[in-house]
Amino acid sequence: MNKEIWQKPKIASNIGGEALIEGVMMRGTGHMAMSVRKASGEIYTEVKPSVPATKKNKIFGFPFVRGAVSMIDSMVTGIKVLLDSAEHVDLVDEDEKESKFELWLQKKLGKNYINYLLYSSVVVAMVFAIGLFMLLPNFIADVLTDVFSINTGTSGGAIIANAIEGLLRIGIFLLYIFLVSKYNDIKRVFQYHGAEHKTIYAYENGEELTVENVRKHTTLHPRCGTTFLFVVIIISIIVFAFAGWHNKLLNMMIRLALLPVIAGIAYEVFKLAAKTDNKLIRAISMPGLMLQKITTQEPDDSMLEVAIASLKAVVDAQNNEEKEKMPEKEAVCTKESVSGDADQ
Repeated sequence: MNKEIWQKPKIASNIGGEALIEGVMMRGTGHMAMSVRKASGEIYTEVKPSVPATKKNKIFGFPFVRGAVSMIDSMVTGIKVLLDSAEHVDLVDEDEKESKFELWLQKKLGKNYINYLLYSSVVVAMVFAIGLFMLLPNFIADVLTDVFSINTGTSGGAIIANAIEGLLRIGIFLLYIFLVSKYNDIKRVFQYHGAEHKTIYAYENGEELTVENVRKHTTLHPRCGTTFLFVVIIISIIVFAFAGWHNKLLNMMIRLALLPVIAGIAYEVFKLAAKTDNKLIRAISMPGLMLQKITTQEPDDSMLEVAIASLKAVVDAQNNEEKEKMPEKEAVCTKESVSGDADQ
């Protein structure tokens, strides 16, 4: 495992990203930038204000609450920017007429029908993920306990049933990642994923963002979403073990109810693992880091250029915003100083 993964960065940064279709999205505390390589070869970059949901409401930022909020916020943002990247990379024909279905939706839902489609896509994605990685393993484990006559009414039997479910969940997740990685289009996305990580490493080390500087860094990053998903699976195994084993319906209800709790705990463990030197906490992240050997691939120079363009854009946007706020801060400080002297 590359030693760089656990080295303390020279620049503390909350910038994260996402690999897109022929592009990379970078997101900071107040802005988001998307850069894609168009069919013509040029790099298209777009910057938008983007405040994480955990910053919009104080309650959403509370420990063990922010995990579930961040997961949903990331899914919504991720799907939206993924659709945007497909449009700007010229995968969508601008001259193509809208289908009858799209025209019907526009008539019924108005001009913002795309937003309805977006949130519908998030719901479908969540249902698919919950069904495949949470409920299906539980259903199969329940069948296997019947086949092998495991008495789940005892504490020992419940632990065995939960262990079987956990192993099935890990197996299904790994199989899913392995299968999607076989598609050529997904391989390119995984290369852009690697470009994203390398670029963030260069920035966190205070290096000039050039292809030469970025290329030397590893593609594995402890703050990656792949690692977070694996931490979620590990935490779910532990939490469900304490929930016991019941009938199929009650098992599914309990698992759905505990999802926000699991996401909250996993998020805190995930953030702590990226900062602490504790070997036990870091060990929880290791399977996810190993999985990144599949979900991140070595990018070519053109992909690094796209990731660099995206990161530079979001950093410039944040720096410009800070410069605009500085005169206001200085004015406030001056006013407080004058009023203080007068009071004396």
